[in-house]
Amino acid sequence: MLGMMPVRAVKWTLGVTVPLIGLLLLLLAAKQITIWVAVSLACVALGSFYFVLKNRLRTEAVLEREVTRLRSRIAVLSDDDLQRSKIIDEMIDTLPDPLIFLDADQKINRVNRAARALGEGAKVGNQLSRLFRQPDFMRAVNKALAESVTQEADLVLSSPVAQTFKVRMLPINEPRSMQQSRNRSALLMVMQDVTQAHRMEQLRADFVANVSHELRTPLTSLMGFIETLRGPAKDDARAHERFLGIMQEQSSRMLSIIEDLLSLSRIELDEHARPSEEVYIGEVLRKVEDVLTLKADNRDMPIVIDVPDQVPPIMGDSNQLIQVFQNLVDNALKYGKPGTSVEVIVRREEAKLKVDVRDHGAGIPREHLPRLTERFYRVDTARSREMGGTGLGLAIVKHIVKRHRGRITVESEVGQGTTFTVTLPIS
Repeated sequence: MLGMMPVRAVKWTLGVTVPLIGLLLLLLAAKQITIWVAVSLACVALGSFYFVLKNRLRTEAVLEREVTRLRSRIAVLSDDDLQRSKIIDEMIDTLPDPLIFLDADQKINRVNRAARALGEGAKVGNQLSRLFRQPDFMRAVNKALAESVTQEADLVLSSPVAQTFKVRMLPINEPRSMQQSRNRSALLMVMQDVTQAHRMEQLRADFVANVSHELRTPLTSLMGFIETLRGPAKDDARAHERFLGIMQEQSSRMLSIIEDLLSLSRIELDEHARPSEEVYIGEVLRKVEDVLTLKADNRDMPIVIDVPDQVPPIMGDSNQLIQVFQNLVDNALKYGKPGTSVEVIVRREEAKLKVDVRDHGAGIPREHLPRLTERFYRVDTARSREMGGTGLGLAIVKHIVKRHRGRITVESEVGQGTTFTVTLPIS
């Protein structure tokens, strides 16, 4: 029987019977009672204790069953809450807009897949300030939490690429059952990506400004030549031939500017959308070499490509990457010294690929290096226009590389040549 008793019941029984037996033995030793009286008292006491113990065991058994039942129910409820939480997480993960749930202390307690793509700070348990640091935006969050009112604010992110969001902050209350299993969400942030709309508006303004600035010179030249051909040189055949040749050059230059501006506008419009195609850089460089071989032969400038074996692919847009390296190699052929080589070297550094495009030309003065990728910036304006440059090539390269989550750097020494390095993440 003792083996089946709960530990608490055994302790209680021993705690009562041992002192009683000790007292009866003392009375017998002092000859205050006879042995028959002691035995009788012991039997009566043990019988009483038996019935008390039996009732206690029954009560404890009932209590134990209730505790077990309650624990089972709590476990079921916890499993239900966990399952419900998983279903909710799966549902919000399918939504294209970033969603962030905050508690009253601005701590993140739930995010969807789109929100996790915003950066390392978008993790459950982090403070919102680790993800967003704009003071005006955080003031709107504070007001939404403190006053429990809906707020709207614009949010501009600069990394990994520039993005603009319209953020709506909605005070919420989760069900009581959810509050028992996790911190209560006090605010839901719904982030709508309006980057494309903002960029289209900016691109329209930039396009008008750039076109009016860059096309003014060739248009003025064309108007002057037309006026001359209709006036003083009306009957001059040699002037006709010479002026028409210049007019054709100016028209071609205007067409190149417009094409590059349109290309740049398309690239900037899609810059926030990361490419998803697997591209092998060796194949890209071989296509670039095929396109520029004739030009390289004419200038006696061989294109030397060095790609190590088993280079892993990168996530990219093959056509845009061809445009990047075609632009860089073409610039190297334009500004390199005739009779020297143009070297394209691919190397791997941890989780990145680096592609160096090196020429052996006159080099670029150091003060010009930070501004090379600006629109229409030229180190030597006259020489650039003479070679047919629009001043947009490196700006296009920069934006394509940014879309691929990479970066472009340049090193140059006057008289030694220039090296452009494109760094791209391995898929």
